Amino acid sequence: MKKVFIYFFAFLFICFILPALLTKSEISALSEVSDKEEVTEEVSEPYIYNQYGTIRLLHTDTNEVEEVALDTYLCHVVSAEMPVDFEKEALKAQAIVARTYTIYKINHKKHDNADICDESTCCQAWISKEDRLARWDGDKEAKWNKIEECVKETQGKIITYNNQPINAFFHSNSGGKTELPVDVWGGR
Repeated sequence: MKKVFIYFFAFLFICFILPALLTKSEISALSEVSDKEEVTEEVSEPYIYNQYGTIRLLHTDTNEVEEVALDTYLCHVVSAEMPVDFEKEALKAQAIVARTYTIYKINHKKHDNADICDESTCCQAWISKEDRLARWDGDKEAKWNKIEECVKETQGKIITYNNQPINAFFHSNSGGKTELPVDVWGGR
């Protein structure tokens, strides 16, 4: 009986206590900003959704620029970035983040002749409706309608800080843990 208790406590120590002791504690990014350091950001006009009716999309494979309605563009992005069988709320969250990222990119141009491109390694993923429908099984139009519905239900919604769209980075897989932005991109 004594051996059972020893094995049990050894198991608890190995599985719970030892990892807790060896885990490095993380310091929040906010604690790195000293109390004396003043963070200032220039605040301009608040976000007005109507001014972003269309965007100029660069198709990197043909180097052609297409004018497309923002919400139509977002349907292509959401369908490229996330599986359609995810819950509607997840798809709506993706639409908001993609819209925020797009508007940030419009205001901070990376391309001379376009607002954003269709290359996921440069801007964000984009897929044509025809290519997306060809890759889906089952009721393809119902799936596309679900994407359109999620984009429409979030129309005009973006994430802001001081009335400005944030640079809304997102990723498909974090491997269980995310890095502090300062460790990836520098700055604060």
